[in-house]
This record gives sequence, structure tokens and C-alpha cells, in this order.
Amino acid sequence: MIRFIHLTHQFEKQLSAMKRSSKMAVAASRKADAIINRLAANGMSPLNEAGKLSHHGERRIRHAVKFDIGKGYRMLAVKKNEQLYLLFVGAHDNCAAWVENNRGLENPGELTRIRTLTAALPRNEPPAGPDLSPEPDYDDLLLARVTEQDLCVVFQGLRRRNSE
Repeated sequence: MIRFIHLTHQFEKQLSAMKRSSKMAVAASRKADAIINRLAANGMSPLNEAGKLSHHGERRIRHAVKFDIGKGYRMLAVKKNEQLYLLFVGAHDNCAAWVENNRGLENPGELTRIRTLTAALPRNEPPAGPDLSPEPDYDDLLLARVTEQDLCVVFQGLRRRNSE
């Protein structure tokens, strides 16, 4: 069951670029939109009912799901519990490169997202309580990426500037 669909900023930009690109990319972007709409309309359905899954799953990222959206294009998502994170959409080769660059991705919820959709629940199932998990603070996400070496470079430059 999927209750929330998160679209990352990068995903939105890629999908938008596909809509302005070649005929094949436009056709693939329409399929991606259709899959997203099906997922949002019925989160209880299995993922393969929303769209055609790639024959070769993705083992480099845990819980990854790869949709074949036709014309040599793929849409990559990660399903964690009741959440689906749409991470990449684009040409097959670009998708493979993205996966390789993000190999071992553990927590897709830490990626910047700009839009969250709520999947519709069946009428006979009462909605669960609100999700009370705290939204990660953007500053904390950025600070987690700062290394000790980065800090040394920054503060060394500041120290030089103050001594002049």
C-alpha cells in the first residue's frame, strides 16, 4: 500500500525537460504522468498495475522500483513502507548512470522534495492517523554533508582574511 508519493526537485525538473524535448521523450513523459496519476488514485494497487515494471530490477539501491515508460526511458522510485519516492526519470543510459552515482542510497526521504501527493484509500478502509514523524530540517540535511576537510578550508580562509 502506498499512502504518500514524494517527487524530488530533480525528478520534477527531469520530467519537465522531457515534456519539452523530442517526440519520444514527450510520449515517455506522458506515460510517467499516467503512472503517477494511477498511483495517486489508488495506492492500494500493486505497483505493476500502475505501470510496466522493468524486467531487470534494481539491486544497487534497496527497495528500488524501475518502471519502463517506453521509448528507451525509465522512471526510478524507492518504496519504503507506505511511501514512494520518485527519484529519477529519463533515458535508460542516464538512469543507469544515476543509479550508479547513488548506489547504496539508504534514506531517500533526506533528498530535497518539492511535492508530496497523497494516494487515495479505498472507501471501506478508514484513514490512518496523521503522520507525526518530523520533517527533516533542510539545514540539518545540508550540514550532514559538510566534512571536516570542508570546515578546515573555510575557516583557514577566514583566519587569513582577519589577520591581514
